[in-house]
Amino acid sequence: MTDAPTTAAPTTAGRTPMTDAPMTAAPTTAAPMTAAPMTDTGTTAAPTTAAPTTAAPMTDTGPDGAHGSTPWWRSTWTIRRAQWVRLAVALAAVVAAGVLIGAVVTRWTDPNPVTDLDRRLAERLAANRTGTRDALATWGARAADTPVKIGVTALVVGLMLWRWRRWHEAAFVALTLIFEATAFITITAIVQRSRPDVPRLLDSPVDSSFPSGHVAAATVYGAFVVVVFWRTRAVWARALAVGVAAVLPVVVGLARMYQGMHFLSDVVAGIGLGLVALGVCWSVVGSPPDAADGKSAIPSDTAIGAGASAMADSGVAR
Repeated sequence: MTDAPTTAAPTTAGRTPMTDAPMTAAPTTAAPMTAAPMTDTGTTAAPTTAAPTTAAPMTDTGPDGAHGSTPWWRSTWTIRRAQWVRLAVALAAVVAAGVLIGAVVTRWTDPNPVTDLDRRLAERLAANRTGTRDALATWGARAADTPVKIGVTALVVGLMLWRWRRWHEAAFVALTLIFEATAFITITAIVQRSRPDVPRLLDSPVDSSFPSGHVAAATVYGAFVVVVFWRTRAVWARALAVGVAAVLPVVVGLARMYQGMHFLSDVVAGIGLGLVALGVCWSVVGSPPDAADGKSAIPSDTAIGAGASAMADSGVAR
């Protein structure tokens, strides 16, 4: 009978340490384990910092044409060495053709049907002068006077640079006038055709008649028309630009003939020279990547030409 209490004591004593098992409830360390995934999510959230990285190319080219930290007047220049070489070759070819045509028509084969018509028309215009017509001729020719054409071109080029902050349109407009003037001065100095033998209403330091520099300059105002077509699809704006550009060379040509400064063939040659200057410069500079017709013709080795090839479906490059 004394054995019962004796055995009961060790049994309860043995269970007492087992009930201490709550100390093994150290699974409370599971709290840090659950916190670990939270730190993992913080780690995985880091890719959100990749957004600025992917957005960087978008800021590479701003609306003002600047590329990164490079000033726009450096990053948007479109004419490279290859284009300058093409311009020089084209200029030499235009001068050679102009000298050849002028020499053949006005010197080597004179008199001929062209020069006979020139003389008759010059005499008729001089014989029918009036005070009102004299005044109209003065105003008609003024648009292509040297100070006017240089001033207008400089003003428009400056406005283009200020408004669009890139060189493309401004360089094209200025280049056409420079190309035309260089070709005109060279051709007229070599051909040396005398002005019409009628009373003249003006004096000129240049006594060579072929081709008409005034008419050529009036024709290259057509560069403004090209820019209008690049910048807008508005029908009224395009029609107005084309109308002015078509009428201006005719008005200037008639005025210069009336004043006794040029023959008809000089005027025709001036229009031809202006159109050639426009065509050559357009082929070299090309259209901007955001032209209104959706096409680009910028050489791919220029600062903005690489982007143009990606934007244009056909990737035109001239």
